[in-house]
Amino acid sequence: MLKIEYWLDVLKPHQPSSDIIAHALMEIDGISEVRVNVDELDQKTASLHIKVVGTDLGIDVIREKLEELNCALHSVDEVTMYKIEDNK
Repeated sequence: MLKIEYWLDVLKPHQPSSDIIAHALMEIDGISEVRVNVDELDQKTASLHIKVVGTDLGIDVIREKLEELNCALHSVDEVTMYKIEDNK
């Protein structure tokens, strides 16, 4: 099993709010933590830095969820993976 952390650069319209985006991402199977920081704000959009943590996550499922919320994934700025050993 892999623990994965993604650091994402995301552009979103003012609505939905950042907390709605965080809640929606938490609905994805395997995600255990979401952190959203607003980097820049202009009249129509906000640039976000989003940290997503979970196990056995794929970026495609995260990208699809963001697109459902009218958000654009600009880049995956960092990926960290940890192997979780079973103690059986």
